[in-house]
Amino acid sequence: MVTEALKATSGPGVAGWRYPGWRVVALGFVIFFFGFGGPTSSMPLVYSEVMHEFGWTRTTATLIYTWKGVTGAAVAIFLIGPLVERFGLKPVFITVITAEAIGFATFYFVHSIWTYYVTGFLIGLGQGAVLLCIKLLVSRWFMRNVGFACAIAIAGASFGGVVFPLYLSVAIPELGWRLSFALIGIGIFVVSVPLILIVNQNPTEKEILPEAVGDSGARPSPAQAEALKAAEIEASFGEIIRMPMFWCMTVSIVIIAGVDQGLFQHSQLYFTREAGLSQMQAASALSITFLIGLFAKFVAGKFFDRTSIRGISFWYLLIAGMVLLALPVSDYRTAMIFTFALGFANGGIVTEAPVMAKHVYGPRHMNRVLPILTGCFALGSSGGPVFLAMIYDSIGGYFWGFILYAALAVLAAFLIWQVRPMYRDRLREVTGATA
Repeated sequence: MVTEALKATSGPGVAGWRYPGWRVVALGFVIFFFGFGGPTSSMPLVYSEVMHEFGWTRTTATLIYTWKGVTGAAVAIFLIGPLVERFGLKPVFITVITAEAIGFATFYFVHSIWTYYVTGFLIGLGQGAVLLCIKLLVSRWFMRNVGFACAIAIAGASFGGVVFPLYLSVAIPELGWRLSFALIGIGIFVVSVPLILIVNQNPTEKEILPEAVGDSGARPSPAQAEALKAAEIEASFGEIIRMPMFWCMTVSIVIIAGVDQGLFQHSQLYFTREAGLSQMQAASALSITFLIGLFAKFVAGKFFDRTSIRGISFWYLLIAGMVLLALPVSDYRTAMIFTFALGFANGGIVTEAPVMAKHVYGPRHMNRVLPILTGCFALGSSGGPVFLAMIYDSIGGYFWGFILYAALAVLAAFLIWQVRPMYRDRLREVTGATA
């Protein structure tokens, strides 16, 4: 009876634009533009500045990203889930984004290696958690379109990546790198924090049912609510983390994040010091990377909503191909080819964790599973750049590091292929949806 009721009221599987969740997505886009797009896109531009001023090696300069990433991973894995369950999403969100803003403001006071790394630590307290909080916020409102909705919100980071490198390429010569980076923190505090205060973080069951059953104009019924509850995964969190496919998910995310951010964080150094591009050419390539990533997020979000885990595995193989395209870079033309591939591959992977968490384990476990997956992404991101820097400092080139990273991306694709979207399959069964 439940299934028949759902079939009678289900539409095409897409919530209309009047659905209030899309307003949350729009606010998330702006919050993420300042709270993640600026910080993420700006980090590759600081390495050359500190290497030039302090005479540091690549490993020393990029180690700030490791401090930031490890801190963010620890916060996401061990703190965010319990804190959100105890205090709610909004207070936690405001706290972590304020910490990130303070971290960027402290760039103004960097004059030694320890102050440089303290800055990375403070940014790490917030940035990884900001990504997680946006994913939690948006995924609460969506079931059928969780990938696409998260893609739109997270696209704020890509739009920020188009704007902020150009801003820094102009601001650094005029204001110096310290003040230029500190102003990013001011923007986070002035814009993102007020928007978090007004966003609706807790949708009711009545509000989310139309999107869940695929008909934004239908009046939610008790039968629909009963069916959604029937699709839930009954396993406890302890049983979930003992499943082999849970570990396939976490390990694959650590690996692919390390590969992706290893290439991304080294792109500016690679372009200017290996391929001979000017600083302005390299900065423009970075903006193009984010511009391509902006559209790639929409493609990947829809693609993951349709293909689920299999599509994510395919995307990981695209990242392996992207890494190999870095090898022939020698001038601006070949740099642009690699830039397009990097932007497309990078743009997709930040949307996969909400899809994984919801498709595999459902909304019941989102507050626990998604922080772990996001923390694993931060952990991999923290190690990938510095490990590639260590390879470069050891052998004096990127070739073998790139080969290794391409192989690791293939391994990640194989691991994620072993995962089954349990909740998604059950939801389709009770709603009568077809692939």
